[in-house]
Amino acid sequence: MTERIENSLSNPWAFDNADEQMFSPNKQNRIEYGELIELAMGSPLAGECYWYDSNNRRHKISSLCGGPPIWNPEGTMVAIPVWRRTLFKGTIQQLSVLDVLKSEWTLYKRTLRVLDLRSFRNEIISGYDSPIYATTSLHFDLNREEVEKRRKI
Repeated sequence: MTERIENSLSNPWAFDNADEQMFSPNKQNRIEYGELIELAMGSPLAGECYWYDSNNRRHKISSLCGGPPIWNPEGTMVAIPVWRRTLFKGTIQQLSVLDVLKSEWTLYKRTLRVLDLRSFRNEIISGYDSPIYATTSLHFDLNREEVEKRRKI
């Protein structure tokens, strides 16, 4: 049964603004992407990413986010993959978390390949890094990861 549920979820190659994962569990907040593009032929989708708060105000999160996002069960935090182009490492992914109660966005320092997020409970994000090639399980504890930057939105 778990496998069927996981396979029904969106993934980095196929997600849409209408997907259930874009909305917080209480439907008070949502994540929305601008035009989605492939970073390269056959690569995951990416685009500008926005948070629509409970008053339906739009806040830009980042210019190049991947997806889909994953919300904690309370609907107070959402994890969103962010793509970055670097001089020495090429295109990398990092994990960001938006706290909707504090209106605060945090980008974590750890670099990853392609994130496929599956759960967000007790400040621990689980999923897969590089779900198609040389897959590794992801266990991302927000209390133990190094922060690269934090800003108010």
